[in-house]
Amino acid sequence: MRVANGSARTQVQARISFEGNNTFGEWAGPNYVVYSYGHHWPLFAYVDGTWYENVDKFSRTTSKHSGQLRPIADTEKVTKDELLDLLGL
Repeated sequence: MRVANGSARTQVQARISFEGNNTFGEWAGPNYVVYSYGHHWPLFAYVDGTWYENVDKFSRTTSKHSGQLRPIADTEKVTKDELLDLLGL
């Protein structure tokens, strides 16, 4: 499903796969993951009932994506590498 980034939080909340402008959310096995600019930069992941948030900064645009797509829930703050490890990527 193609959606504008500004509207994609609804898909993130419901854990529905989507394609935005340089963003996307998809199921990776049992985990739901939201990415900015590719599989190398996960922003958020829903793993075993917990939302995880990548706290590393890359660019102004990825920070904007993070703000647009942040789930309305408490998140566990982790680094990008910790998040990739958690996802087994």
